[in-house]
Amino acid sequence: MKKILLSANLMFLLLTLQVGNQALSAESESEGVKNETAYISLGEPLVLNLSSQRSRNTYLQITANILITNVESETIIKAHIPAMRHQLIVLLSEQPANDMKAPNKREEIRQSAKLKIQALIAELSNNEDVGDVLFSSFLVQ
Repeated sequence: MKKILLSANLMFLLLTLQVGNQALSAESESEGVKNETAYISLGEPLVLNLSSQRSRNTYLQITANILITNVESETIIKAHIPAMRHQLIVLLSEQPANDMKAPNKREEIRQSAKLKIQALIAELSNNEDVGDVLFSSFLVQ
């Protein structure tokens, strides 16, 4: 009788472990699915006139890309490219020309652009998948 009870307990324990392992593997598979990132180009380079103390105009040509943290949001975010371009134009055109030549100031401006674009996309589409704003070309003349 003890052998039968021991065998039944052992079978129950093995069955419980097998079901538990299946649940854990299904849970880890669902956790293993990560959002893929992607880059979205904001299109043609932006050419801006910078504010300057000098009599001669100073121009900025910039190409920007947006890093999104979820590929599924690409269509939603692409729909707002004109608004993002406008946001960059407004932000960059009010910057002094001398600031654009300093690498640390460029980084501050990039961070500011990121925050403004994240806020814009959150407001327009209730989406928080904008991860970063990257300048792929930056020319001051």
